[in-house]
Amino acid sequence: MSKFNLKNIVRKNIWELKPYSSARSEFKLYGDVSTARNSPSGKMGLTLLDANENPNDPSILNSELIIPNLNRYPDPLQSEIKEILCEQKGVDADQIFVGNGSDEAIDLLYRIFCEPGNDQVITCPPTYGMYEVSAAINDVAVVEFPLTSTFDLDVDGILKSNAFAKAKLLWICSPNNPTGNVLLKADLEHDWQAENYTKGGMMDMPYAPEFEEELKENQRLMDQLIGGFNGIVIVDEAYQDFTENQSFISRLADYQNLVVLQTMSKAHGLAGARTGFAFASKEIIALFNKTKPPYNVNELSQKAVVSALNNIDNTRLQVEEIIDNREILIADLQQLDFVKQVFPSEANFVLAEVQDATKVYNYLKDKSLIIRNRSSQIPNTLRFTVGTKDECEALMEALKEYKSI
Repeated sequence: MSKFNLKNIVRKNIWELKPYSSARSEFKLYGDVSTARNSPSGKMGLTLLDANENPNDPSILNSELIIPNLNRYPDPLQSEIKEILCEQKGVDADQIFVGNGSDEAIDLLYRIFCEPGNDQVITCPPTYGMYEVSAAINDVAVVEFPLTSTFDLDVDGILKSNAFAKAKLLWICSPNNPTGNVLLKADLEHDWQAENYTKGGMMDMPYAPEFEEELKENQRLMDQLIGGFNGIVIVDEAYQDFTENQSFISRLADYQNLVVLQTMSKAHGLAGARTGFAFASKEIIALFNKTKPPYNVNELSQKAVVSALNNIDNTRLQVEEIIDNREILIADLQQLDFVKQVFPSEANFVLAEVQDATKVYNYLKDKSLIIRNRSSQIPNTLRFTVGTKDECEALMEALKEYKSI
């Protein structure tokens, strides 16, 4: 009898796969009895500023969400969620896919559009790591076009490359993780009007000639990068709620190859419910729906999402608070002499370049302040999730103590 060898029957790309390293896989939070003792959350004494979560508990899992009939399968097409999203996002129900986090939509895009061992996709690192991990799982090659030194898209490099003509998917995370900046703007005219309306300006005032040219250039960029691409362009808007820029959902009618991803994990405070959305043409969403598992979003998550979406005013207040805390955190970090640079952010986190990032990270960890060391992507950088006012103050107090050592 021959000896069984597991490696011989595992797909080569899976055997060699480097898995995604999440914030919670890098820091042991769950399953530690000593940490969890007397603490039902298992997070006693820790300030978690590492995973870009909303620090506020939406408090929706109360008695009204003790759900009967869990012996029945959930709605396979999440109709109640889509009904609310139709009104909030201005799209039709058949333009919405609801998935088990945005990660399910990412994986489905590979399985729908890419031939394993044959096709390639484009990513723009440093960016969200699951684009590359899902490519590896699906045996799809990745062609990287790194962001510029100012964390902008290398548009010319992408457009002139052979990959642009051949790739099936083009991934753009905007606002980008971990840099925090917007890589692509859907509609400069809308953004200009919104800014002037907010500041009390005249909505119908004429544009300056410089802005007119900027408008035209931005439209040319859209037409080249999205309209000129033969594959699917995905704009991942996980952090869209923390920027004033208009969502790319507004451009779905203009580009039939555009897919926009959003999530309940950030602004809505439902990271634990694992629910994300894809918005696209009816034809693309139909492909999602026939490829996904039949009951991909459980009943508990569906009810939690409905409750959160119906409480949108509370979400807006929390987002405003996070943005205020973000600006205070940026200003405070800039006062520390070991902080070389704080990068502008339109997300719920702040990236900073520091002296000896690993040393700072370990110091904060010893103080039970958990952040994310992003030095593997950008040398000597730390990513700070924006927490509550008290959490941000505790972070700054610890950093000031570190400075004095």
